[in-house]
Amino acid sequence: MRVSKAEIKYFRSLSQKKVRQTEKKFLLEGWRAVKELLNSSSKVETVAVLTRYLHDPDYDSILAKLSERGATIKEVSEIELGQVADTVQSQGVFAVVQQQTVTLESVRLSNASLVVAADSVSDPGNLGSIIRSADWFSADLVLLGRGCVELYNDKVLRSMVGSLFHVPVVEGADLPAVLTELRKKGLVVASFAGDGKESYTELKRPRGMVLVFGSEAHGISKEVRATSDNVVRIPKYGKAESLNVGVACGIVLAHLRAQ
Repeated sequence: MRVSKAEIKYFRSLSQKKVRQTEKKFLLEGWRAVKELLNSSSKVETVAVLTRYLHDPDYDSILAKLSERGATIKEVSEIELGQVADTVQSQGVFAVVQQQTVTLESVRLSNASLVVAADSVSDPGNLGSIIRSADWFSADLVLLGRGCVELYNDKVLRSMVGSLFHVPVVEGADLPAVLTELRKKGLVVASFAGDGKESYTELKRPRGMVLVFGSEAHGISKEVRATSDNVVRIPKYGKAESLNVGVACGIVLAHLRAQ
């Protein structure tokens, strides 16, 4: 089934944040990410694909399974793909997916043993790396505080490579309030900053723990710092001005999992 001009226009409009928020949909590009849809409960409306992939056995099974789940498979040309893919590298395929809103009320916080929180992380690649690391090390939940870049930003989605479908992510969290509540439930809150008094290597994982990472430019906020049990640092040995927050998250999660 060929894609129409009206559909191309609509698909392209989803590159705009305000349209995504109104429609509650987003564009997902690339075969690796699209394949991850098969392991999720997300509703896939449309999959647009270049003609050469339609009869390729390596991709046909993926398209068939998505079709069985109700997705409409559309054929697009290189030119049409380029019209939609101005801000994404589609790798020959993109999908229109309905957003799934995760709320604190829908998550079993009492069962959470490892939570990752982002405090005003505005760089899309960094936020995607944090979520991907949280997925790799099997965190129970990711909290995105107010001021974080939008979860469905195309650069965030690309850097996550499908991890969105594996770990619940709550957007727009009032971190000081949520962290206070989590502490009441027995979780220990550790925030990371360059002036932390304790090294991450000294961290002992309790029954439940929340790891809070701030933006590289501003770090964690005063309000978040005030609700933390301790402020932790990753020691510096070289001359780099700062450590990428996504890398920092991976280092700490690896340390805790090694215990």
